Amino acid sequence: MDTLKHLIDTDNIMVEVTVRLGRSRQTVAQLSVLRADDVLMLDQAIEDGVEICVGDKVIARGELTGDGSPDERLCVRIIGTTEAV
Repeated sequence: MDTLKHLIDTDNIMVEVTVRLGRSRQTVAQLSVLRADDVLMLDQAIEDGVEICVGDKVIARGELTGDGSPDERLCVRIIGTTEAV
């Protein structure tokens, strides 16, 4: 494995990380009537946290938090990685 690390500079490989909150299945008709302040129910509980993904692969689990700044950016705290990481 060390020989591969010398061949590929992984420090400069960028990957897109996606955070999934949950899923909901809706018809186009149901989506077309959604308005401000409507609530869309997802398929998991709040305490389930979020999935952190690279592509379609879940690499870790996390929980939503803020960064504590005056404009309070949304952040994800890592609470565990998957076995495949």
